[in-house]
Parts: sequence; structure tokens; C-alpha cells
Amino acid sequence: MAISSFGKILTVLDLFSVSRPIINVDIICEELGLSKPTSYRYLKELVSADLLKRINGTSGDYTLGSKIAVLDYISRTTDPLVQISTPFMRNIVERTELCCLLTYLNDDYCIDIHHEIFKDTELLSYGRGCPRPIYVGSSPKTMVSHLSKQRMQDYYHRYQQELKQSGFAEDEPSFIQRMRKIKKQGFYFSQGEIDPNVSGLAVPVRFSNKEVPLALTLVASKNRFDFLNVEKLIEILQENAALIEQRFMELSEKGEI
Repeated sequence: MAISSFGKILTVLDLFSVSRPIINVDIICEELGLSKPTSYRYLKELVSADLLKRINGTSGDYTLGSKIAVLDYISRTTDPLVQISTPFMRNIVERTELCCLLTYLNDDYCIDIHHEIFKDTELLSYGRGCPRPIYVGSSPKTMVSHLSKQRMQDYYHRYQQELKQSGFAEDEPSFIQRMRKIKKQGFYFSQGEIDPNVSGLAVPVRFSNKEVPLALTLVASKNRFDFLNVEKLIEILQENAALIEQRFMELSEKGEI
């Protein structure tokens, strides 16, 4: 499908990452295959919309603009999924003394849309807005297990090398089989898949029969999980996931969402 002019301008934002918070026209030309005049025009449009800002005192470096922070604030404070889930996630943290994440599956990555931490725990590779690969970890695998078979197959062929290297699946039939097992058991427990010292335990949260569920996940060090009752944690997660789903349905029926 052809990308609209507006869509092409927005691809510039995809060039930003934690490891590259600053871009310039040369980066845009090289990575997006654009001419300098077109790249400068895109920068001008994004700056005028406050999506980018030029860094004073540089020869032409740009960073994310204030509108990004405004949009994140609006999302955090008004997203109905986050608003509904937050009190239940806080309850989970209080009961387990672990960190809790609510994660969304995108086409190329998964992303936490909300997190609640226990005291001053550092989330490292996790936390709101931090993109992660969709072929490792408990959250993405829990969500992927609820895709249609065709979408699962597409997913496998995109990441078959990574899935094989991680030891998760040698071929497509074994991948589909493992995904079906995850869906049937209702949870997935990962150990050291993203960070060698971190484990995650995830269950699905279904807000719609037509959409892929989100993942409700507990995260802690592998050493911490060694001393925990994982079956009890699964029970706590599934209990709160059901309460979140029920609350969402109640508000939907009242027309409050």
C-alpha cells in the first residue's frame, strides 16, 4: 500500500530511539532514501507541528519536540485501558511486591502502555514507552498465542531465525504447537529471554473478541522468582485480568468508554 505524503513525513519519527535521540538531514537522506530538499521540507513540517525541535547552537541537529510530551501526557491520563487497569495493577504490586506491566502488541514490536513498580525497583528493559522485540519474553508470546493461524505463520516466517536461535521453535509446526499450548494454559513464564537476570510471567487481558489481547505481566529477577509460588502468581494475575475485563465491559455497556 502506498504511503501518503503525511505518512512519509511521519516516518522521520521512526528514526529516533533511545540510542539515537538526535537526527539530522544526512541521517534522513541516508536511511529514508530521500533527497536533501525533501528531507529539509519534512523537517520544516515536523518542527512547525512541534513534533521536532532544532537544537540551538548546532549545524542542524533535531530532537523530539514538546508535542510528543503533550501527547504522552494525554495518553497516560485519558487512555481508558490504562485508567481501568491501573488500580488492579497497583493491587497486584501490593500483593506480590513485584513490578506489573500492561503491554500492547504492535506489528514490529511490543510496548508497555503502563507499568506499576514495587518501591524503587528499576525496570531496565521494561516500562511505559520502551519498545521490545516480539519474539522473546512472556508478554509478546502470550499475545501472539491468540493470533489467527495465518497471522501466527506470518509472524513465524518473519522471525524464524530469531526463534530458532533462542531455542523456542525449530520449525513452523513446533512453533504453532507451542503457541497453542501457551494459549490453552493461559499464561507464559519466561526466564532470561530479554535480560539474562530477569523473568516474566504474563496472562492475556481481552478487551475485544476482534482484537489481540493485551498482556498483564509480572517482572522480577530470576533469583526472586526462585523463591515465589508461581502458581499463586498466575492465580493473582488471572483473577485481576478477569476483573479488568469485567470493568471494561461494564463501562462499555454504559457508554462511558
